[in-house]
Amino acid sequence: MFRIFLAVAFFSSVFFSCEKKDRIVVNEQDYIGYLQPRFISEEKKRNETEISFWQQRLIKDTGSYVNKLELANNYLHHFRISGNIRYLNLGDSLLKRSSEKLVDKDPGILFALSQNSITQHLFNNAAAYRTAAEKALGDPYIVRLLQFDTEMELGSYNNALKALNSLKDKNAFDYLIRKAKWEDHSGNTDNAILLMEQAFEKIKNKKKSLYCWTLSNLADMYGHAGRVTDAYNAYLRVLEKDPSSLYCLKGIAWIAYSHDGNNNAAKRILEYILSQTNMPDLKMMRAGIATQEDNVAETNKWLEGFIQDVQQAGYGGMYNKYLIHIYNEDLHQYDKAISLAEKELKNRFTPETCDWLAWSYYNSGNFLKAMEYTRNYVYKRTFEPEALMHTAFIYAANGKKKEAKQLLKDCLQSSFELGPVTTRKIKEKLASL
Repeated sequence: MFRIFLAVAFFSSVFFSCEKKDRIVVNEQDYIGYLQPRFISEEKKRNETEISFWQQRLIKDTGSYVNKLELANNYLHHFRISGNIRYLNLGDSLLKRSSEKLVDKDPGILFALSQNSITQHLFNNAAAYRTAAEKALGDPYIVRLLQFDTEMELGSYNNALKALNSLKDKNAFDYLIRKAKWEDHSGNTDNAILLMEQAFEKIKNKKKSLYCWTLSNLADMYGHAGRVTDAYNAYLRVLEKDPSSLYCLKGIAWIAYSHDGNNNAAKRILEYILSQTNMPDLKMMRAGIATQEDNVAETNKWLEGFIQDVQQAGYGGMYNKYLIHIYNEDLHQYDKAISLAEKELKNRFTPETCDWLAWSYYNSGNFLKAMEYTRNYVYKRTFEPEALMHTAFIYAANGKKKEAKQLLKDCLQSSFELGPVTTRKIKEKLASL
């Protein structure tokens, strides 16, 4: 996510809306050939060679900020391959030291720091670095791109739209992918897909990394629209180009689990990914599968593993959303959930973070406080199905059963995105109203 086209990993979720289960989508013969460690080891080896090369260049010329940027880029790539948080912090530290020596006057480094802060979920820092880059007379075009990225993360949607509209070339790739994000945020999924397809057409014959990033995001969007087969085929196309794409394997695992009901296939894929990289959120998926199978011991094992991972130094608040979920749904530590949700609200005031706090109040039994946040900041302000489900439960608890029923029925249209466990919870709630 270091280059401009990767400034924000939007549409990064692999959870989608539901299409009718009229056929099994995932075929073992399609993905089995990609479950080979050599694909990851070869990519790691290439990356380590690059790291060594730039380290040697830096030793020979310690004042070269080009070398420092390249080395930081490769540290961050290693983080994306291995999931080792140490490399994210190494890249971030190198950039900060370089910027400090230049008295925060180098726009290129400040742009990189802004993007890196988004990866770390330090969104106020990302905005501050973008502002500093503008003051340092950085490229106005890149400034506007990063303004859109950071303002969207912070929930400053009017400012984000203003930055987007200021871009003159409405056919440029950078514009199209951000316009697609805006349409998706606004609930216009079909328009978002059309824009992303246009963006892909522009770069499909260019760099592999750009091809894979764009098509994998398009795959996510297909799934979000209920086009699960299209999503699956797009993931496979990425894997043909880049067999080391664990992100796409993760997407296929979710399709196997949530659409096909093939837990064994999902677990096999996830087991392979976890053997190659440390992505804490994969353990949350494994815990969800175990919960669906009513395996309490297995659920607890994966949840404990996740918590242990993300409490390591360096992760910061990158996985606070998941921790809030665990505190509410599994550990029933509602004071912790509320405290963490309030912290997230200071980091970014969005309908989603307001929903996290409202849901924490609801689970703690404070229905009125939950309603206050939901009514004022969540209801009709986000199209995320999980937020809609939380809103339904909160409205029902406050006597608004008619609205709650309609929201729950709407949620069932997104059962694939929500997964079997949450879908079961929604159906049980509907039956009780």
